[in-house]
Amino acid sequence: MEELIAAAKSIISLRYQKGKHAVGAALRTKSGKIYTGISVNSQKVDLCSEWSAIGSAFGEGETEFDMVVAVKRKEDGSFTIFPPCALCRELYITYCPDIKVVLSENEVRTASELLPFAWKKVV
Repeated sequence: MEELIAAAKSIISLRYQKGKHAVGAALRTKSGKIYTGISVNSQKVDLCSEWSAIGSAFGEGETEFDMVVAVKRKEDGSFTIFPPCALCRELYITYCPDIKVVLSENEVRTASELLPFAWKKVV
């Protein structure tokens, strides 16, 4: 987990731009390779860093994912782990329901635990 947090901090440190790129993500595949991504924000659409990282992995032929973390860089240069939004949780459920998602330095859950009733009809 520490290696992923460091990779996410590194990518957003390199690419941070207030109002456009504030969150970095790191994704480890089951093969052990790490992919990173950054948030891309515009006036109309925002792309989360996790989507960017998963897209990079898909582009390289990776389809099996182990763990993901996102970190937000604050204006003072400090970082905080950034839990996934609803769209990211939906992405995980669709493509990798067993991925481990880092929610804090002390908590990791699978995507299925974050959305226990995803795609199930609840009566």
